[in-house]
Amino acid sequence: MKKLRIAVIASNFIRIPPRLKDLPHGYSGAPEMIAKEITEGLVKKGHDVTLFASGDSKTSAKLFWLTKKALATTKGIGVKKHLPFELFHLSLAYQKIQKGKFDLINCHFDWPSSLFAPFVEIPTVITLHSPLNSFSPLMKKVLKCSSKNSNYISISNSQRKGFPELNFVKTIYHGIDIKKFKFNIQPENYFIFVGRIVPDKGAHLAIQICKKLGKKLYIIGDYSRDNDYYINYFKKEIEPNLDNKKIIWLGKWIPEKEVINFYRNARALILPLQWEEPFGLTMIEAMACGTPVIAFNRGSASEIIKDGKNGFLANDINEMTQKIKKIDTIHREDCRKWVEEKFTLDKMIENYEKFFYQILKIRR
Repeated sequence: MKKLRIAVIASNFIRIPPRLKDLPHGYSGAPEMIAKEITEGLVKKGHDVTLFASGDSKTSAKLFWLTKKALATTKGIGVKKHLPFELFHLSLAYQKIQKGKFDLINCHFDWPSSLFAPFVEIPTVITLHSPLNSFSPLMKKVLKCSSKNSNYISISNSQRKGFPELNFVKTIYHGIDIKKFKFNIQPENYFIFVGRIVPDKGAHLAIQICKKLGKKLYIIGDYSRDNDYYINYFKKEIEPNLDNKKIIWLGKWIPEKEVINFYRNARALILPLQWEEPFGLTMIEAMACGTPVIAFNRGSASEIIKDGKNGFLANDINEMTQKIKKIDTIHREDCRKWVEEKFTLDKMIENYEKFFYQILKIRR
């Protein structure tokens, strides 16, 4: 088939690929990592790809940038002053695309890209990385009015429930490089929580459950020091429970290789979700190592976890506590096999490529 000329637009707030040392407190870097993987995957398939990102990004594609460094690490900008620069970056990207020769745009900018998409003839495919139920009625009205020429990809079916009227055209699950996540059949006697330390992720409930059961819990993740709400949450709900014996916070974000080792040796990943999780990369990362996941049945959890097969779904703390006691009934081989079947990088790139051809065929 004809090779495509694709513009991939990422934020210039966090560089591509994201580095742990550069991530602002409270940011995971997941959207940037997925944008990187899609870009590199399409280049490997022979497509002519231009990445619009910060100038310090590393990519095999052509790179177009507005700022030499990512805004998150630019002195005087940082977290609170970056939005105007991002919108300017997005505006310039669409101006260049309008003048150049492209077949399709894949944007990882969430909602702002839909404001610019109507000004170019070629289609924009927007991968939505955030939950949509937080949008105000006014914001939803703006998006509905400006969604001409915008095609939205959801990263889970449950994500669509927050804004079902949007022009969703495909659900494409995230994928990971399973070669990095080595399978382990024999775990150690501890549990893990991996994610941002915010109320929505439920680290405080993971602590509560493990203390009740007398289980060892490692907490991997960080909280935002730029927001009093999250600081107070950590000081009140997390810090008083840390004892460095049974409940252990590993401090900030740690290198990926170390996280993978904790995944591999954990008996289970515990996620008492308090929000509608759009996807949840930590779930498939854990399963790729053979580690089952126990999560509250919210957001994408039921699309990733096959209850009783590669983990458990629970509706409250009591149910989760009882299911943790049955964790050894899960075969770790089934966890790995599930990821190999549904959540690999190759699968994700293949799904994006097929969909891009489909969109262009419909337009012709």
